[in-house]
Amino acid sequence: MSKLAAALHQTGKAHAGAACLLYSASIDYARDPEGIERVEDQITYAFNGPYSLSLHYLLGLGIELMLKAVIVALDPSIDAKYLQNEIGHDLVKGLDEAERRGFASKAPHLRDIVELLRAPYKLHWFRYDRPKEMRLPGSFDQVVLMLSAVEREVAALAESG
Repeated sequence: MSKLAAALHQTGKAHAGAACLLYSASIDYARDPEGIERVEDQITYAFNGPYSLSLHYLLGLGIELMLKAVIVALDPSIDAKYLQNEIGHDLVKGLDEAERRGFASKAPHLRDIVELLRAPYKLHWFRYDRPKEMRLPGSFDQVVLMLSAVEREVAALAESG
């Protein structure tokens, strides 16, 4: 795997992992019987509470970079400029491009999650606007399974390339 693909993979993996840690910490914080923010519905709090913007942004960034790592791993002639200009922050475009180049992910819910995150991530809602709520699958475990599967697939491309 090229240096660019390896860097994208590692950085994407780190951001996705940070999203998972933030989700877990949000649940723990909401559950804390002595916490200021104690709430009954910890899942909604994690998806839509004060830390949710960071969680969703990290999740989108992690997915974006791992998909770009796939694209570069499948076509080493691709450079950072191409990724910035042609794919940008469009998660669906990134997944479509990876698939066009031969990526056939077995990651559960990948397309669904990418489509849910597309508009808010691409339009920088997580930087400049605070939506009233964000939707993700009913269980963050689905997100973790998807991220784990994509990361293993990217790592496998690294080993084969």
